[in-house]
Amino acid sequence: MLADERTRELMRRAARTLRDVPRVREALNRTGVDALVEAHFPPTWRIPTALVGKADRASLRQELRALLETGARVLERLEEQGEDAPVEPTEQTALEAVVAFFGRPALRVRNGSFGTPPVGWEVLENHREGIEAAIDSTGRIELAGVGMLGTGFLVAEDVVMTNRHVATVFGREKSGGWSLKLGVVPRIDWLGEHERDVQAVLSIQDILAIHPVHDLALLRVGHASGQAPRPPLRLAAKAPETADSRAVYTVGYPMKDHTSTPPEVLLRYFENVFGVKRLQPGELLSIDPAHKELAHDCSTLGGSSGSPVVDLETNTVLGLHFGGNREQNLAVALWQLADDPILTRAGVRFGEPAAR
Repeated sequence: MLADERTRELMRRAARTLRDVPRVREALNRTGVDALVEAHFPPTWRIPTALVGKADRASLRQELRALLETGARVLERLEEQGEDAPVEPTEQTALEAVVAFFGRPALRVRNGSFGTPPVGWEVLENHREGIEAAIDSTGRIELAGVGMLGTGFLVAEDVVMTNRHVATVFGREKSGGWSLKLGVVPRIDWLGEHERDVQAVLSIQDILAIHPVHDLALLRVGHASGQAPRPPLRLAAKAPETADSRAVYTVGYPMKDHTSTPPEVLLRYFENVFGVKRLQPGELLSIDPAHKELAHDCSTLGGSSGSPVVDLETNTVLGLHFGGNREQNLAVALWQLADDPILTRAGVRFGEPAAR
């Protein structure tokens, strides 16, 4: 039986995103599967409230183990028969689980580091210094009494870039510009890591600008004694040479989104841990010069709004992530705004990163 077009597309995506199918399949041996299950559901993991009475830790561990073992068999079929290999519906879920672990992971950040890269993403190790600099200068935007709103990153000494739809939650339009709403207390936490109570918080003191066309805002942040200065990220001054299979990554704080993402997908990708800093590698999919946008396939959720989309090779920020769907994510193509007066007035930096 020949595969239908949906199955072919799934197999094509697996072949592209897994980067090294034979090595991923080899990594899914018994020992490898045991290690992944243990890492995903450690002894400290607590069952989500929504699943209490419906499942327990042991059954979830077994379900994940079965998915990974089935996924390994599908990968073997992909190697032997290519994208026309038949895949049953239950096997499609298993293949998606494998892609979640190895193809488009959402790596938790701890102590400013992303840990050991998964199979297929060993290239991250070659760029660790630049990636961890981007991690250091990206923070979680919060509002007292409300909680997390999104992500932002430093683009000048005291200027943070985020999305317009994040900033308007605490901003109000006034004659000639924007200001903070009365009584609101927005801030940015440069840490926000899982199982780490330490904070590195700066107050958001003003809204410098909200772009009238693009989903982009610039915020003025204060200073805090005892905090070492963070280096602003450099924005790409020109388009990448090609969008074909170009590795990128985002740093952000994906939040739980029940409206558009199935609960089983949330559990599989994010271990039911949300709103903490993550590194999410992926690829640049396309560039739309007319709309000054780019598409990428990093694993993002709602709290990723305002994340930098960084070119792995040059470590310059290509885009400002603002949304997407299961097929692709969208970002403002920042190099096309290099001459935009809103950014130049704020001292936003374009070009190669400064030496550290």
